[in-house]
Amino acid sequence: MTARLLRLELSRKLLILGALACADQPDPQDAARPAEAHRLLQRGTLFLQQNRPARALAELTQAVALDSSSSTAHFQQGLAHARLDQPALAIAAFERALALTPDHPRAHFALAAVLRDQHRYLEAAAHLEQAIALAPERAKYHFYLGEMRRATGDFAGALTAFKRTIELAPDDSTTRLSSPKSELAEVHLEARYYHSDLLVRNQQLSQARAGFADLLARDPDHVQGGLGLGGLLIRLREPVAAIPVLERVAAADPHNPAPHYLLAQAYTACNRPDDARNAQGRFQQLSAAERHLNQGNIYIRQGAWDKAIDSLKRALASDSTSVEIRLRLATVYAQQKRFADARAVLAQILAHNPDHRDAYIMLGDLYLHEGRSKEAATHFMHSLALDPDSFAAAYGLGRARFKSGDFAGAVAALHQALARNPDHRDAHYVLGLAYVRQANYRDARAHFARSIALDPDHAESHYGLALILMQQGQREQARQALQKVLALAPDHQRARAKLGELDQAP
Repeated sequence: MTARLLRLELSRKLLILGALACADQPDPQDAARPAEAHRLLQRGTLFLQQNRPARALAELTQAVALDSSSSTAHFQQGLAHARLDQPALAIAAFERALALTPDHPRAHFALAAVLRDQHRYLEAAAHLEQAIALAPERAKYHFYLGEMRRATGDFAGALTAFKRTIELAPDDSTTRLSSPKSELAEVHLEARYYHSDLLVRNQQLSQARAGFADLLARDPDHVQGGLGLGGLLIRLREPVAAIPVLERVAAADPHNPAPHYLLAQAYTACNRPDDARNAQGRFQQLSAAERHLNQGNIYIRQGAWDKAIDSLKRALASDSTSVEIRLRLATVYAQQKRFADARAVLAQILAHNPDHRDAYIMLGDLYLHEGRSKEAATHFMHSLALDPDSFAAAYGLGRARFKSGDFAGAVAALHQALARNPDHRDAHYVLGLAYVRQANYRDARAHFARSIALDPDHAESHYGLALILMQQGQREQARQALQKVLALAPDHQRARAKLGELDQAP
């Protein structure tokens, strides 16, 4: 991924994080609402804070149905929809919250976040302005307004917004680079970059230089800041000073063509023709890889798999060390059921990056598809050793152990997975199957029921529950469950056979 795309993704991530950080406890005034609605609102808010948006939404939807006059319930419901990537529903919920409480800065901000993600920048800016009018000391509100102004070409307005962000956001310059930065610290750094970049646009070059230097003093590996300062130094005819800045960027982001383009200019100005030639060649290689990767992604979206593979191979020919390209190629091979080819590509990644968690997870998934559950379990365990908090690795290990007949091991791994993602339908379903194999029908029934609550249209969960009900002698409930299976999947022959057994039994 290029530095520009990384910056855009960071911006999107910060905006979403900022919106979701709005989730808090209900306002005290809602305590007077009907007791059941208030209880559901509290539960929904708690689930949202626990990063369980699907569970939160179920509670909040009931709360809104019981008390449609609760601005807080609509607001929290909007956050749940946003987390579940349901923008139209999120927008509607936030608008209902604002219709009830127009002076709600967090609702204006959250609505702006979703509108921004839908590229509705002018509307997003309008809500950010209202949020700022209500809470003028919130640095992130100014930052996102700056982004909206910049996106719509209002560079003067953006400059003002980013300047205000810098004034308000905390300065974490004393934080060690190895330490995770807070959301506001990231906002502070990005505001400094955008502010300096806009100063260059305004021909305020000395101020821009100072701004870029200040940014890099706080974060020496800030790729865009390094590119900004390096390019500015070349423009100011200081190529000697630009070279170490750009070389650091090239080392920090080795697949980005931009620093090599600027380095070629700086080396040429310093009369270093061999270095200039090498930098220009590297720029051309990386640019070609980027073009082929982008074309491959287009072919993937079109379902033109052979063309996608050809483009991705061309990208690798230009940038043979790119992990991103290899992962994409392995994914396409897997989609085409060319498992041996996919495994070969992933093995190449691990040969040079032995601690690459995602490569182990992909290999585990491939071995599962091929019915090689023991090899799959080995790779999922490798991934878990690298990242004990990985849901994908724990869930994959649970499936692999289930397939190999290690039901106790499957139960342990699936519980580990659900501790990371309590609302994953398939993890509950597979855990239900594992409990069935252990003759633990009580827990099996609970997890099939949880899977159904998360996805009422999942036929296999209804079928699993039906078998438990039959085993427990609850014939009428089992019949209803089997009829539900057939309503969802009319060709489900096992359910039809079981229903026949019930009909024939005395």
